Amino acid sequence: MATTLLQLRTRARQRADAVNSTFVTDSELTNLINLGLSELYDLVVSSFEDYFTISTTLTVASGNTVALPVTFYKLRGLDYNNNGSYQSVREFSFNERNSSSPSTLYWTRQYTVPRKYRIVGDNLLLQPESQSTGLYRLWYVPAPTFLVTDADVIPESLSKFGWDDYIVLWAAERMLSKEESPITDVVAERMQVAGRIAKMASDRQVDQSETVQDVRNEWNEY
Repeated sequence: MATTLLQLRTRARQRADAVNSTFVTDSELTNLINLGLSELYDLVVSSFEDYFTISTTLTVASGNTVALPVTFYKLRGLDYNNNGSYQSVREFSFNERNSSSPSTLYWTRQYTVPRKYRIVGDNLLLQPESQSTGLYRLWYVPAPTFLVTDADVIPESLSKFGWDDYIVLWAAERMLSKEESPITDVVAERMQVAGRIAKMASDRQVDQSETVQDVRNEWNEY
């Protein structure tokens, strides 16, 4: 069952022994909880990127740039839709930004320059421009959604394993710090929870290890 903002506030006040205190308002505590949620989200994403990975379709009608989704946080992969068959599109380095024509890139046997991308600001830049139009599938990690109303919930993947304790401890630590109360025990507990999350999140795929990517045929891609 997903954890609500109200439940997180209640637990944080209990942990900080501030159930009946108004020194930290509900509004302040909500901000602290959202900051703790952001930090927990980063901890999970840095341990295993695909807990929150989703995909969407991008259409490039003209030119060679397309806006990223407003919820975009981190890119996991880009595919080009070649008549219903998807091909992976690789990233180009910033030093390759002007290498966008057949005269400055290796040609494949089909005499086509492989499509490549780079994130620039809030946009996706594609090369070469002459081959950039078409349909793409973007795999990405969205930014965390902040909690606003009491009924708002955090992602279930953060609560069903008890990882929401990190948010509670993070907020309680800040509440105690504002009151100039000791925080040593809460910090130690939060770090223990963080260590458990980092270990368990990174071990989500225990069946097989990650394989080494074959890049030998990258110039035969579309």
